[in-house]
Amino acid sequence: MKIAKTLAAAATTVLACVLNAGPAQAAGEVPSPVGGGTVSKDIAGGTTTTVSAAPYVAQVSFDSAGRNVLCAGSQIAAAWVITAKHCNSASLRSVRLGTSHLGTGGAVRPVAARYPAPAGDVLLLKLSTPYYGSYVGLSSSFPATGASGSVYGWGDQSEGSGAMSYYLKAAQVSVVWQGVDNYGGPSVRSRSGSGHPLSGDSGGPLIVNGKLAGVLSTSDFLPARNPASYGAYYNNHASVVRNLAWITSVSGVRGS
Repeated sequence: MKIAKTLAAAATTVLACVLNAGPAQAAGEVPSPVGGGTVSKDIAGGTTTTVSAAPYVAQVSFDSAGRNVLCAGSQIAAAWVITAKHCNSASLRSVRLGTSHLGTGGAVRPVAARYPAPAGDVLLLKLSTPYYGSYVGLSSSFPATGASGSVYGWGDQSEGSGAMSYYLKAAQVSVVWQGVDNYGGPSVRSRSGSGHPLSGDSGGPLIVNGKLAGVLSTSDFLPARNPASYGAYYNNHASVVRNLAWITSVSGVRGS
């Protein structure tokens, strides 16, 4: 589903999710996903990988079966997953964990409760029953400018295609500076490198030095055909460290 909503501060930047949900949209107004998309291994560049490279990566689904995947997330404890607040909706029902493939494999856990951050594009999901997998640590410091990072997700293969990837993808990015996320909270701003996150990647992890540094909030529009280089395109990841006190107060998970 093509994203239509733009940020007032940057008209070329859009929500990196297949939801047309922003701060002004009420919970429960999530549109149905576009069907009939073709499966591809290519999502705006990057490379295909397996869940063993990022075993904490989660699929956030808007049905109880874990097939209507519209956002990504990261498992931070047995009963907790972190994603983007703009993914929040009464229709958000389940999380799929422990699989490389979209909407299949691994384990599905119903979401028992949703906790939106008071400021910033961060949402905590409490699972109805724990999933004892591998959890990502939370960064306790803001990443340095120029630091290398990795992003993961199953998002669209090209701008507006509406076709999420069946395979988990990874792309390299670099930290540029502190920016602003979709809710006006502090973000880790990154420049895309080997690939560029798109619709469906919202809430996915930004990993710097092996820790979760950010949660994908927005990303720049790409041209209709993927460019040869993604270095002119940027992303904002809601800052984990700037939301860390709240994350710890809700989930008990601390930074390291």
